[in-house]
Amino acid sequence: MRKVLSFVLVLSLVLGSFGMAFAAPLSDVAGEDFEDAVNVLTQLGVVSGYPDGEYKPDNIVTRAEMAVIVVRALGLADYAIGTASFSDMAGHWSNPYVAYATSLGIIDGYPDGTFRPDNTVSYDEAAKMLVAALGYTPESLTGTWPANYVVKAQALGILKGIKAGSAG
Repeated sequence: MRKVLSFVLVLSLVLGSFGMAFAAPLSDVAGEDFEDAVNVLTQLGVVSGYPDGEYKPDNIVTRAEMAVIVVRALGLADYAIGTASFSDMAGHWSNPYVAYATSLGIIDGYPDGTFRPDNTVSYDEAAKMLVAALGYTPESLTGTWPANYVVKAQALGILKGIKAGSAG
């Protein structure tokens, strides 16, 4: 239970700041309300800054970035190997993470066989990824997509304070 609560807290912080990061010192978070959250997530290895040394908190999270965040937050980054079977993932930087998250049932592709890694992750998709990462399956939830995952995420408090619209 403690592990689940820690995971929910970390992901709430991630979604609360709605930024994604991948490298060096994060020069654009100093003095911001979310600075502590970003620093904790950086120390945990969930995010690490963009190559230019920024966090870019105003960027909107993509499907690929969300997959990476979830796998890293679960502490499973070392297992992110392989190649995703989606037709649009060849050569994409997130391919091993998407492959692993797919194998865990955390993410799904589209009916046309694509994943669309650079598309904005929707509120519904993010809720699905987070709830699935906690071990919930469609069979364990009441209702149908996407309401089943969104309702569960809200009940778990994962989406509290999250503002999302059609832009992500």
